[in-house]
Order: sequence, then C-alpha cells, then structure tokens
Amino acid sequence: MKVTIEYVSTGDQEVLIRCKHMDPTIQSILACIKQADEKIFAVKERETFILHPVDIYYAEAVDHKVFLYTKSDVLECQDSLFNLEKSFRYSEIVRIGKSQLVNLMHIEKLKSILHSRIEIMLTSGDKLIVSRHYSQAFKNRLGINP
Repeated sequence: MKVTIEYVSTGDQEVLIRCKHMDPTIQSILACIKQADEKIFAVKERETFILHPVDIYYAEAVDHKVFLYTKSDVLECQDSLFNLEKSFRYSEIVRIGKSQLVNLMHIEKLKSILHSRIEIMLTSGDKLIVSRHYSQAFKNRLGINP
C-alpha cells in the first residue's frame, strides 16, 4: 500500500483513499479516521472532561461504574463497558476481561503466565491481566500467532 502525505497551507484538511475495492484493511482505516474525532465524556470531582480514545490507557467496570484510566487520572464514565467497546471496535481499545478494556497503543510489554493468561505492562507502569477467555482474541488483534 502506498501512502502519500501532502501538506497544504490553506483550505480544509482532506483524506483521499484510492482503492480497487473496499476490503477489511480499507474499512479499518476508514473507521480509524472517523474515530479520530470521537470524544468520551468522563467525570472527576463533579467536573466533566472530554477525552479522546488515545488518552485512555484502560477502562474498568467496578460496582456498576466504569472508570477510565489516563496517564495521570482516574475518571468515571457514564457509558457502559460494552458500549465503549462497541463504539471503538475499530480503534486500539480491546477487551481483555469481563470487566476491562485496554488501549493497545499504551502496551509496553507482554508476559505469558499460568492458565493461558497474559500479563500486560502499560507505559504508565500499570499491570493488567488478559483472562484466558480473551487471550486468543487479544493475540489475534496484536497479530501474534499461537
């Protein structure tokens, strides 16, 4: 695939895709472009913050509440984990457990552990565990062959 970037000093930004047919790769690129402008609203100490998916390191559901973990904050999101996963299915945010999502962009290293689970070390220093139920889909998403 050839990629060309042209810088312009005036006018609107534009993305042009030339393809022979629409395939999964092109669909994924389109979804990423569309989701680049997506926003997530989260609350901390009665203030509402606007986050972009790239800001989120991971999300976790605890006691019927969803918390979003960024580099330096923990915020509460009014959306469900299921809706977040569905909204960002073409982004780098993936499910790793019944109550957790992780942003693949913030993974520093992986380690296989007992019972087909995977330990994730994030660039923030946080450690998460990919449950055995989600480990194969997680590996597939990363392009790791079993």
